[in-house]
Amino acid sequence: MKKLSFLLACLLLLLTACGETDNAGDTNQKESSETEQQTEVKEEEVKLEIIDSVGTAWVDSIGTTWVHSAAVFENTGNVAIDIGEVQMNFKRQDGSVLGTSSMVYSVPGIVKPGEKAYISESTILDGVNSSDYKETTYNYDFAQTEEDPNLLEVSGTKGIKGDSYTPYKVTGMVKNITEDAQDDIRLAAGLYDANNKLLGVLTGSIDVTVNPDSEAGFELTYPDIPNEVAGQVSTVDVKAYGWTW
Repeated sequence: MKKLSFLLACLLLLLTACGETDNAGDTNQKESSETEQQTEVKEEEVKLEIIDSVGTAWVDSIGTTWVHSAAVFENTGNVAIDIGEVQMNFKRQDGSVLGTSSMVYSVPGIVKPGEKAYISESTILDGVNSSDYKETTYNYDFAQTEEDPNLLEVSGTKGIKGDSYTPYKVTGMVKNITEDAQDDIRLAAGLYDANNKLLGVLTGSIDVTVNPDSEAGFELTYPDIPNEVAGQVSTVDVKAYGWTW
């Protein structure tokens, strides 16, 4: 009888030990599963904002009313963005439309998170006074992209105050820091006052081919800006990129 009791006790201990081993295995699997579930997937955010803009109307020497509008885009999301066509709407003091400009494109055309791009246009406002103009609003298209912005290196930037025909000029050098020849280089120069407020934007291009590690000079005078703006420019920021279809 004692021998039977001893055997039963040994069998019970063996079954208990096996049960503990199985439970330990289950616990590890549960912890692993919870860890996988807790892994956060970063959500993609496609967000583009205008962080600064300017609109100025003036009358030139022959009585023509002009308006210069410019803005700064910033990618405030976490993925690269391709900026599409921009439409500018020039508005009266009462909110009605004086005119529009479409098919305006930014420089650069692609912006990575935290990066900026410029947009600019000057146009004639027929049959209105400069005092009729109030502001410019913007309608713009953008989408996520995997493409590279193809940014180039700018050096030796210099802003030069001109005359009534060419109020302001920006010069400098662009270096092709990519591995491919660039056949069409687009540029934009943001003009800022002493308080870092945008005054206007000049745009242009380099149409000659620039090979890798080569440089080319640039001179930006377009589009027209008011004469008084030239005397207020304190700093100039130039962006350049290789444009392709």
